[in-house]
Amino acid sequence: MASVGSFTVAAATLLLAVWGGRARRPARSLDEHQGALRAAVRQQWRVEEALRRVQDPVPIPVRWEALPAGLGGQDHWANVGLAAAGATAVEVAVAGRLPEVAAVFRRVPSRRLVVLGPAGGGKSVLLIRLVLDLIADGVPGEPVPVLLSATSWDPGRSGFADWLVARLAADYPALAAGHPDFGTVAAALLAEERILPVLDGLDELPAAARPVALLALNAASPGLPGLVVASRTAQYLDAVGDGDVLTGAAVVRLLPLGVADLAAYLPRTARPAGPASTTRWEPVLARLAAAPADDRARLVARVLATPLMTSLARAAYSDTGADPAALLDPGRFGTADDLAGHLLDRAVAVAYTEHAGGTAARTAARVGPWLAWLAAHAGPDIAWWRLSAVPPRAVPAAVGGVFGAVALGVVAGSAAGGVAGGVGAVVGAVVSGFVMVRQPLVPTGLPADDGGGAGWHRQAARLLRPGGVPGGLPRPRRGMVTPGLVGWVTGGAAIVAAGWLAAGGAAAVAAAGALLLALFLDAWLDVPTDVTAAAGPLAVLGADRRTALAKAVVRGGILGFTTAALIDAGTGLAVAAATAGASVLFTAWGRFGVARAWFAVRGELPWRLLAFLDDAHRRGVLRQIGGVYQFRHARLRERLLTPGAGRLPAAGA
Repeated sequence: MASVGSFTVAAATLLLAVWGGRARRPARSLDEHQGALRAAVRQQWRVEEALRRVQDPVPIPVRWEALPAGLGGQDHWANVGLAAAGATAVEVAVAGRLPEVAAVFRRVPSRRLVVLGPAGGGKSVLLIRLVLDLIADGVPGEPVPVLLSATSWDPGRSGFADWLVARLAADYPALAAGHPDFGTVAAALLAEERILPVLDGLDELPAAARPVALLALNAASPGLPGLVVASRTAQYLDAVGDGDVLTGAAVVRLLPLGVADLAAYLPRTARPAGPASTTRWEPVLARLAAAPADDRARLVARVLATPLMTSLARAAYSDTGADPAALLDPGRFGTADDLAGHLLDRAVAVAYTEHAGGTAARTAARVGPWLAWLAAHAGPDIAWWRLSAVPPRAVPAAVGGVFGAVALGVVAGSAAGGVAGGVGAVVGAVVSGFVMVRQPLVPTGLPADDGGGAGWHRQAARLLRPGGVPGGLPRPRRGMVTPGLVGWVTGGAAIVAAGWLAAGGAAAVAAAGALLLALFLDAWLDVPTDVTAAAGPLAVLGADRRTALAKAVVRGGILGFTTAALIDAGTGLAVAAATAGASVLFTAWGRFGVARAWFAVRGELPWRLLAFLDDAHRRGVLRQIGGVYQFRHARLRERLLTPGAGRLPAAGA
């Protein structure tokens, strides 16, 4: 009884210390959060723009015009200009060039803009430059432009505001902190119109979802200080036809690059040669200038009319010193698709062969199949935690079953003998296999609905955030009985039963108290970080790994020490090991470890998968959007899905 009383006093002291530490943490004001978010967004997109070499040596001369009225994709100019009823509508001059993008946006009274263009037309580059220029030219207190990809939004399942709050909390973890009036800091910033959403990739939503998305954006627009949306032209116009225009938004259309634009850019990307400092591009560009009389030149000019293809041509020829005259060879590329496919293939080849030798070169020969596998199985967003759902369910079920059989079998056997050990092994195998297959794959810091919901456990964690949850306790909802809860109940029941059988009712009460303490500290570890920064994939993985290991130490230490004190050291050690193992295995990081081992054994992906993805990002093959990667462009992903694509031709090909 003395040990039980000592444990109770120690547990209460620890609870009060933890809770008091949380309560004393000074909360940031919304102004401070907004300023930190502005700095984080600026840093995030400066790095991304540098990796995409947008300013190296100068930007591609992207230009746009107002969408022609006959296409029917824009609202009335009176709504765009916020004109009073009966007032004369005044058309806003929205045509411009890339350096003018922020000025053009500020010229639109409604602060709502739609950017249309073809695939590879420069929409993403324009949005990045808009975000950076608005931040650079902005004043304190002005809404922070936040660039997000629309690919994860299901407008039939969640409204725009709810999705936006979840994405902000996932991409900038400090914004998931509690707020007394709005639930989270992200929701508070949005409610007070301190966020300017900049939405890329509306066209990448399923066709049936695009009209619904436009209607949802219109419903949310009155509560926003502005809105920017980018889409491919045809997909947007189809969505407008099935839904509605974006209310009050000016619509611009990106213009194709002309030969003069190519001549102003491509020679500056190549090494000069000779006393006249000419490059290998000059003869090619001279032939393109005579395109009306040259079918081959017209084809090349048409392919290079998008910034994507121009940047790929720069990588394929300027960066390698190869002769771009090969583009004009009629025997190699009979159609525009052939030529575009060649440039897309060369993008992968150049990225993995330039400055590479030895082991790096041998690795380069394997990346084509790896990238093709990702294109086929990962979806538009390459999220490491979602890759865990790709292997057959039998794989995680088997791993979880073996672990559960060993863990619970040893614990039960140590406490109550061989028969109990056999029963524990069977129960452990069934429950652990079930949890491994059904537990939502949500890393620490991401919203609970990202990957299937996290139920009761994340709800409990919200109570410990600064500011708590409005209205006190979380509201019960469907899905509160999760696989994780089943695992907790099963393991906890085993520990309580072991205490009862070994030392009676007082020991069972002490074991239950240890479980509650572990659960409290477990939820406390899920509280989001207080650092406002863009959470990249490596940061998300690192946070989930640290949390898993911390939980392993906390859970294993508390439950193992308690069991050792109540029963014996051997049983305590078994409980500590089983609890620590479950704390790692039943997490997004643990499941990812199982999945990547499966991929590596089958030769589908490298063992150091995150390092490979990060390297592909640095080489310009992938881009980073928040905590996920995407292929540099949808056309590259589509190309990798083409049989025979993704191979690495010779550097000078």
